[in-house]
Amino acid sequence: MATLSQVGIYGVGNGILHPKQKNHWNVTFVGLGRNAGNPLDISMQVKSCSRPKISWEEIALDRYNSRSYIAGKHTWDPLNLVVEDDVTNKASTMIQRQLEAQQRLIGADGPWLNVEATASTYKFATIITQLDGNEGILEQWRCQGCFVSNVDYDGLDYSDASALTINLTIRFDHAQQTIQPNSLGSAIGGM
Repeated sequence: MATLSQVGIYGVGNGILHPKQKNHWNVTFVGLGRNAGNPLDISMQVKSCSRPKISWEEIALDRYNSRSYIAGKHTWDPLNLVVEDDVTNKASTMIQRQLEAQQRLIGADGPWLNVEATASTYKFATIITQLDGNEGILEQWRCQGCFVSNVDYDGLDYSDASALTINLTIRFDHAQQTIQPNSLGSAIGGM
């Protein structure tokens, strides 16, 4: 009979490390809609969220008979969030308030189509927290300088009884990852 210490890859290590799970997470917002309401109203309704992705521009250095590459400027891909549109309209209200802060378009409250003097007036932060399933934090992504770059309100259909969603694309300036130190022991039971 195989034991946990006998499972693994020869020459690499024994034991099994539990993977981070896709369904143990939460997302919170700081300054969304400029705090006109409770940002947790939308956090409760988030159904799915992408994690930050980064890529670097490749710059070719041509020399006599060869070519090498160096990393140029980096680009963060936008986050994609799917939010369930609830019957209390709390999620929709928070999204509307954010869009109004970016540019008065939907609510028509105040001067129409005006923009804020600085982006810091409407930008917010998005915090994606990976949990261990028991309130412990495994890692956290803090996305700073966020704004909503695209909103897709799900369509209506008499033949479909599934929940309506709001698909958000969030562009951000910078992300910082914080990885918590491993305090759970080794893969073979803390030996």
